[in-house]
Amino acid sequence: MALRVRLILLVLAVLLPAVGAAAWAALAAWRSGQAALERQASEDARALSRAIDREFTRYAAIARALAASPLLDHAPRLSEPERAAFDRGVRRAIDGSPVSVELLSASVRWLDTRLPVGAPPSRRPSGTPALVASSGVRALERGEGLAWVEPVFRQGPGPAMNLRLVVPPAELQRLMDQRSLREGWGRQLLDPRGRVVARRPAPVAAEAERALDGLIRESLAGRGEGRFALRTPAGVPLRVHFSRTPQGWTALTTVPRAPPPPAFAGGGGGTLLATLVLLALAVAGAAWVARAELHRQLAEAVERARQAERGAASRERVEALGRLTGRVAHEFNNLLGVISNSAYLIQRQATQPALAMPVAATLRAVEAASRLTQQLLRFGGRPRARPRTLSLSEWLPERRDLLGVVLGRRVELHIEVPDEELNVCVDPDELELALVNLALNARDTLSEGGRVWVGAERASAALSADLPDGRYLGIALRDSGPGLEAARSRRVFEPFFMAQESTPESGLGLSQVRGLCAQAGGKAVRRQRPGQGSEVVLVLPAVAAEAPDEVPPRTAAGGDGLAPLRARVLLAEDNDALGDVTEALIESMGARVERAAHAAQALERLERGPAVDVLLTDLAMPGALDGLDLARTVRRRWPGVRVVLISAQGDALAEVENFPVLRKPCAPAVLLAALRPASADGWAAAPGAGTPCAP
Repeated sequence: MALRVRLILLVLAVLLPAVGAAAWAALAAWRSGQAALERQASEDARALSRAIDREFTRYAAIARALAASPLLDHAPRLSEPERAAFDRGVRRAIDGSPVSVELLSASVRWLDTRLPVGAPPSRRPSGTPALVASSGVRALERGEGLAWVEPVFRQGPGPAMNLRLVVPPAELQRLMDQRSLREGWGRQLLDPRGRVVARRPAPVAAEAERALDGLIRESLAGRGEGRFALRTPAGVPLRVHFSRTPQGWTALTTVPRAPPPPAFAGGGGGTLLATLVLLALAVAGAAWVARAELHRQLAEAVERARQAERGAASRERVEALGRLTGRVAHEFNNLLGVISNSAYLIQRQATQPALAMPVAATLRAVEAASRLTQQLLRFGGRPRARPRTLSLSEWLPERRDLLGVVLGRRVELHIEVPDEELNVCVDPDELELALVNLALNARDTLSEGGRVWVGAERASAALSADLPDGRYLGIALRDSGPGLEAARSRRVFEPFFMAQESTPESGLGLSQVRGLCAQAGGKAVRRQRPGQGSEVVLVLPAVAAEAPDEVPPRTAAGGDGLAPLRARVLLAEDNDALGDVTEALIESMGARVERAAHAAQALERLERGPAVDVLLTDLAMPGALDGLDLARTVRRRWPGVRVVLISAQGDALAEVENFPVLRKPCAPAVLLAALRPASADGWAAAPGAGTPCAP
């Protein structure tokens, strides 16, 4: 078979199933959406039915209790003291309720709580309905609502009186409105006789209303719960979901039935034509490119596909793990942002010197954790370190508070550093994280308490034997625990290894320690001391001390050296907790802040005015537009507004389309520098900031 024919058949074999799969997916999505709406409508009808049933059960209990009162023993005639005492008891029973109570005999209305206290009995008009002998719901004349009627039996075969507990139409409507209603949906409430007593939304045409009510009553036909389809007099298809209470009340939810996608309406002629055109173009293109050169390229592609297939399973696992770690890192960075911004607020506003140490330790821990999430986000690639020269004699003692918190009160911590120049060039956040990992590993082995020593010294020749020539330093962490058996000791630097098998948590463990040392040109060594615990030594190259940098002059502002931010800031952040503390932090800098929970709300605020100077938006936003789409729209329509993006992947993204990108969590000085507009004097926005361009 010629190559051209084979290629055409290949195109057909690929495109035809793809078109069919796309059509099936569209139909399946539509059906799934309709099924979800059907379930929601059925639950809405049941909820309304249960609410009505609870209310009228309560009203029935009140009516029965009042009808059994001994003050009515002389019914159907009552003395004035008996009537007054019963009146007071009734008003106490219904106090705070929207219902009213009437007490009726065949010819006299003895009591009506809608009238003032002490109102005398009145004679009932001629032609009024006779007393009823059974309990139940009755509709009142002239649309005055519904009443639960309870007969009062005393002497004789028939009822002596009727006690009516009247429920006004407004109360029925309130029960209808307790649950929110989707746009286009409707609700109806039918009494036990099948009459509509409340509806939402209110009807607009009486004739159409009566016709629709008649269709609904015919379709119910004694059924207890379910659904049915009908068309309104105007031709609108509806799905009606209903639920009936044991007392005979029927709650209905009407849902307009959406038409199927255009691809499945009217035979799908347009879709079929588009499919045929697409197939014709594909076949023509395949015939044009099917030449000898294509044959060679196809052979090469087949070989590359075979090579890629051998590693497909491994790549899929890595990609899945990358997506998982990215999502976890994003959520974790939101929590770190809340902690970091709250700590900065405390640091800026606290007046007690005792708070300085725990706040500083919190901020250092947040920064170290943030660096860890950056490693997770860059999973599979080499993390970008930011090394600088550290004096271990100064730097290590400053980690005492952080390591003390990690180890807990049951572990005694000792830090021993000689008073001499011991300098290494390493990322301080990575080194701090390595010490935290070592401390966590030691804490797991000291469940009953113990001691941990942290120290630094010049590395012996034995420690640096397999490293390039040079001077090396050793940073050691030693514990007084029982140590590990040989089998587990060999796995200590593996990812996700924990010192105790019973520990449910797991993490990057000591693999991060080994990676830090290797990146700095050294190594990590674990030494087992029989009966004296275990020790891990970070062997790092020694460097000369750097000349101290000139301290820049502090700006004339507050005590923290940050000049006030005189600007209006629109903050787009979907995480409420992070948004609250970020708003408070920016306002503490002197700015005015407004919030938006998503991109559409931010655009609505910019349309409405007044003008803003700066938009600070998270990259990951819910809805149709994410943070980058919002930034592009604002740049196009409001070019005078400065747009700053913030993301958990800030370091990895650097800049996106010339937008500055900050990393979560962000220090106040960095945030202030990014938010400060190019020209922001006073509260006035930059010229043109609030005037949108043509969309």
